[in-house]
Amino acid sequence: MSEPVTIRFDSPDGPVKLSLTKVRENEVGYLVTSGSNQTSGDTSGDGSSCVAVFSGSGSRSACGMVVRKPPARKDGAVVLQVVAQADGTAILRLVSG
Repeated sequence: MSEPVTIRFDSPDGPVKLSLTKVRENEVGYLVTSGSNQTSGDTSGDGSSCVAVFSGSGSRSACGMVVRKPPARKDGAVVLQVVAQADGTAILRLVSG
């Protein structure tokens, strides 16, 4: 992806709205809203990423690590990964378990 975008999908807790808020050279940011809950993050550096996991027991997220492969599938969860790229694009991966 090369510009901010909003994507809607379903998680174990119901509808989710994912917004990529920042897509620049070596930089990406996101905001996820599910019901009255939200999580956000941003990271910079070629290949650096943010990962958020949504399950029936809640969500958690972390940013900053360099990741070259898709996240693992987790039973009963949706895993989001956004990866910053040097060319000003971002890789978005959603894995549903």
